[in-house]
Amino acid sequence: MDNVKPSLTIKKETIDYFLEFGALIVLIATWGFTIYHFNKLPGIIATHFDVNGNPNGFGSKFTIWLLPVIISLVYILIYVLNRYPHRFNYLSTITEQNAHKQYKLASRMMRILLFNITVLFAYITFKEIEGAYTKSSALEWWFIPLLLGSTIIHTFYMIITSGSKKYR
Repeated sequence: MDNVKPSLTIKKETIDYFLEFGALIVLIATWGFTIYHFNKLPGIIATHFDVNGNPNGFGSKFTIWLLPVIISLVYILIYVLNRYPHRFNYLSTITEQNAHKQYKLASRMMRILLFNITVLFAYITFKEIEGAYTKSSALEWWFIPLLLGSTIIHTFYMIITSGSKKYR
């Protein structure tokens, strides 16, 4: 049974612009920070961190480019995908009556996810560069649980909300 979902244009609200623009600013800042510090980095830097946030893997300073490239690709992918919310998978059947609300909710969730991923990768890039200078940089214990917790809470909120009667 193939359910053809209506194709709609969803108008962005202020929070949507904030999330997209905020992620873009973080992305640009990550590139700028990396470019600025690249030539000053030692040849070997921390490239992996254990569960306690301590560096446990090392590699060439050229690996510092990996995270900004990944962030950029994720940003472009989510930005483009968000233009086609009718292509997403939904828990509820999408109808003409609920399409706008469901699409808006799904697009918002994608923007929150984009913002959180961008901040996470920017933070890790910053800590890698800081660690290259100090030789003992650790990720703060609270940062990743906070960011992942925020992402999980928002995801569950969106899933529960999308299944509520108001959105069906």
